[in-house]
Order: sequence, then C-alpha cells, then structure tokens
Amino acid sequence: MFHCLSLLDTEEEKDFLRELFETYKDEMFYAAYAILESKQDAEDMVQDTLLALIPYLSKMKKDPPQKNWNFIVTIVKNNSFNRYKKKKRQADRELPITEEILKDVENVEFDTKVLEIEQRDFLMHFLEQMSEDYRDILLLRYYHNLSAAEIGELVGKSPDTVRHIIHRAKKKLQCMMEEEELFGSS
Repeated sequence: MFHCLSLLDTEEEKDFLRELFETYKDEMFYAAYAILESKQDAEDMVQDTLLALIPYLSKMKKDPPQKNWNFIVTIVKNNSFNRYKKKKRQADRELPITEEILKDVENVEFDTKVLEIEQRDFLMHFLEQMSEDYRDILLLRYYHNLSAAEIGELVGKSPDTVRHIIHRAKKKLQCMMEEEELFGSS
C-alpha cells in the first residue's frame, strides 16, 4: 500500500486510494484467494490491483461506489486468472483449480453487488448468462467507457483481441435478446 501511495502526487489522490483500500481490501483478497488459493499471491494481487487503479483514480472519484467496485473486482479477477495461468505454465503442471472453486467465484456476495448496478436489471439478466470474459469486457467497454487498448492492458490481452471479444460478445447479447423477442432479427 505504501509503495502505491508514494506514486501519487496529491494528498487527495492518496486519501482516495486509502479509502478504496480500506473499503474493498477484504473483498479484493477473497476474490483473488478464491482463484489463486494462496494467501501470498492474493495479497500480492491486492497490491497489483491498487497499482492498476492509479491511472483511473480521477475518473473513479466521480463514479458511484458500486461502479468503482465493479471496476475493481473485474481487475482483481482478470489479473488473478492471468497469474494463475502463468503459474500453471511455469510449473508445467495443473494446479488444483476446480469447477467448484470457479463456481464459488461466480456466486459470492461481490457478484451480487456487481449485478445490482444502477437499475440495469434487464441487461444484467442477459449479461449474467454470458461467459465471465464477455461480461467483464462489455462492462469495461460500455459501463466504464474504456478503450480496447485500456481494457487490453487491464486483462492482459492485445487491443485487437479485445475488439474481437467485444464484437463476439455483442453478437451473443443480440442473439440472446432476439430469443427473448426484445429486438427483431436483422
């Protein structure tokens, strides 16, 4: 935490980062631990997340807490999965991540918070049926107004890959809505 604070210029930014840390440190740790199954890695992930938030602090100050939490948990989860995959490749063996662990990540209280964003129930109905990658990328793009390059940096993918994921996710969302007869077929 102290390293992160030393990178900030103003006391206002430092206070805001401290507030985010105090408010969400346990949830960030739990989200990372559920994926990484390591206390040390989860603690490191909390620090990495704080570092990743620094360029976005001025925008986050203007956003409501629910929107900030959605942004934070997306970073924690994506970076945790990226770290998990990297460790798996480095160890050249499969770590014991199971469907049950991944299901727990989906069902914990913070996902409930994420899905209660500013009366977007009908859209969330469809988003929660999508894969986590699609859902997170769409939220980062359209809810947090991040560019493909910014999203790519946060989730460890190239901007082109992010654009392709956005395109596929939008098509899937449109098909889901057409099935519910919300939109006519094109």
